[in-house]
This record gives sequence, structure tokens and C-alpha cells, in this order.
Amino acid sequence: MRTFVLSDIHGNNKLFRKALKLVKLKRDDELIIIGDLIDRGFDSKGVLDTVFLLRDHGFNIKCLMGNHEQLFLKALNDEQYLNKWMLNGGDATLNSFLTSSINKVPAKYIDLIKDFDFYYESMEYIFVHAALNMKIENPYSDIHKILWEREPEKYLDDAWLDGRILIHGHTPTRKSIIKDSILKRNKIICVDNGTFMKQKEYGSQCILQLDNLKMLFVDENS
Repeated sequence: MRTFVLSDIHGNNKLFRKALKLVKLKRDDELIIIGDLIDRGFDSKGVLDTVFLLRDHGFNIKCLMGNHEQLFLKALNDEQYLNKWMLNGGDATLNSFLTSSINKVPAKYIDLIKDFDFYYESMEYIFVHAALNMKIENPYSDIHKILWEREPEKYLDDAWLDGRILIHGHTPTRKSIIKDSILKRNKIICVDNGTFMKQKEYGSQCILQLDNLKMLFVDENS
């Protein structure tokens, strides 16, 4: 079985599907998406529809909560969070549903996002959206760090990791830095290349195959 991980699709369903096609994703593979499937890009609905399609066809897919999913869920019942969500790309998500009202987003999409976990563990890896506070007794209890922290290295504890590698997204990272961290098998690896960014060294969907640490950077020209 092959295992693939990617993060921060941010509504770019075209790059998401292109990445899956390039790695020739199979039903007996494992696909882990570590948050921020929605917002910023123009086709968040399409990204979620792709997740539904994969699940309906028997693919093994695990989706984790990102800060944008948390904002969306909080915005459903809190006008303060609704304003914050809209300013952080939520308006693009509503546009993808052809509505200007969050209350018009169909329930099946809300239920899908509510079902996202905050973390995922394997024998060799730990997956979260942003960071993990290894300085406290139960690192998984600090949801704010899991979803929002920009400096995960500040909370690194080698003994607690016990040989595993933490893989996260959330903070757009230059392609060269991602490549270097993977080649060196750093204890913390970010796989977010900022799909929505246009600067040099950014703007690709990184997808990492964990069993051989082969990485692909998928952009509009791939």
C-alpha cells in the first residue's frame, strides 16, 4: 500500500485532481489531506465533491481539520466568526456554492467537514494541520496549536516524538525548503507550497509519497 499526503488545497480542485492523476491514485492507496481544503480558491465545492467521489468509489481517504474548516464551522452560528471567515477566503467558498449565504451550503458538506479529525497517527508519522504542542502532557489537547500555530519547531520534543516525523501544512513554504526537509528527513516537515500564491518558489500542490519520500509539485503547467 502506498500512502500520500497533501495539504492546503484551498479550493484549487484542478490541481488537486491533477495531483491524484499524476500519482495514479489507487483504491488500495492511502490518501491523507491535512486541512484547509476550502477557501481562497474558486472551487471549494469541487474539492469537497472530489472527496465525496473518492469515498463513494472505495478510495481510502482521511481528511483532517484545518483552521479554515474550523472558521467555517464556527461561522455557521456566530456572526463574528462569519465576518472573519469571509475576510479569509470564505467568500470564494460561498461563490463556489453559487450563494452569498452560509446557510445555503447543503448539509452534507457541513457534515463532511464536521467529521474531519484534528490529527492522525501512523507508526512512523504524525499528521496535523499546523503544529503540535509537544511541551504539554497531552499534545493533542491543544487544538489552537494544531490548527493555527506558525512556528511548530518551537514545540518540538524529540523524546516525545520517539523517532516519528511530524508532517503539517498551514504555513506556505518555499519549494526548495520543502525538498530539503524531506531529503534530510527532518523531524518536522511542512508540505504546504501555497497553491494560491503567485511568487517564485510557491504556487504548487505538493503531494508526498511516504513509503519512498518521493514528492511531486503540481502546478498549472504540470
